[in-house]
Amino acid sequence: RGWWAALDRPAAIRPVSRPAPCPPFDARPVRLSVTEIETLMRDPYALYAARVLGLRALDPIDDDPGAAERGTIIHKALERFLAENPGQLPPDALGRLLAIGASVFAEALDRPGVWAFWWPRFERIARWFIEAERGRHDSIAGTLTELRGEITLGGFTLSAKADRIDRLVDGTLALIDYKTGAPPSSKEVTAGHAPQLPLEALIAMQGGFPGIAPAAVSDLSYWRLSGGDPAGKISPAATDIAAVTEAARDGLERLVAAYADPATPYLSRPDPDAVPRYSDYLHLARVKEWSSSGEEEAE
Repeated sequence: RGWWAALDRPAAIRPVSRPAPCPPFDARPVRLSVTEIETLMRDPYALYAARVLGLRALDPIDDDPGAAERGTIIHKALERFLAENPGQLPPDALGRLLAIGASVFAEALDRPGVWAFWWPRFERIARWFIEAERGRHDSIAGTLTELRGEITLGGFTLSAKADRIDRLVDGTLALIDYKTGAPPSSKEVTAGHAPQLPLEALIAMQGGFPGIAPAAVSDLSYWRLSGGDPAGKISPAATDIAAVTEAARDGLERLVAAYADPATPYLSRPDPDAVPRYSDYLHLARVKEWSSSGEEEAE
């Protein structure tokens, strides 16, 4: 038995090295979204594969709707409701939101799982959302949703698509990020591991969103819309917004400077304590081959 196994045993085991591509400066992106900035921090190789190599994962045939698609459906329903009902909410606000939701969900009629599982959750989300809106109404002067903006820092452009920006009656801004899954914790945001909202605040403070004048940001929050119990929850992203925004800017400038250097490699998952929750490029990066165990691949 021992000699039989030895027939297939290599003379030496050579571990595969972690991918570390170093493309030339001209091939490196000089425009990234706030979401891509987080990818660059957590998994530079994934950004390299997507933006330098131009690789995209294909959608599985007849795949069940995932978290991203469910989130898109709910985002679209809330966006349409707020666009059609600016200002004071009508007495039948809940009925209107449910009607809009039914229209949006109808686009996924060919996927029974959407109706069976997510429509009851959306009904609970709608009731929670209307109650939350009524509680905040007196402090809001105007609301804009799904707003694209950008700013330029040196030769680098930072872009974002904000879920929602409220102009408050005191002249400040509130930035809201809808999440159907678990949002980042305030600890992650403060530590700089989840820079999306602070970077959106930076863009807003510099007047990078069309239709919104530069202003201080007084509220950064995640609205978790799970449809469970409770159906929704508002979680502040940070307590010291000015501090996390300034830290996000400093971190961004250092990151951009580092990756402007052609000698800086796009490593795969350099920090095992800050890996992304999901990646389409684990197989391409051969994570199981170079990591000490396969645990990093579990998402």
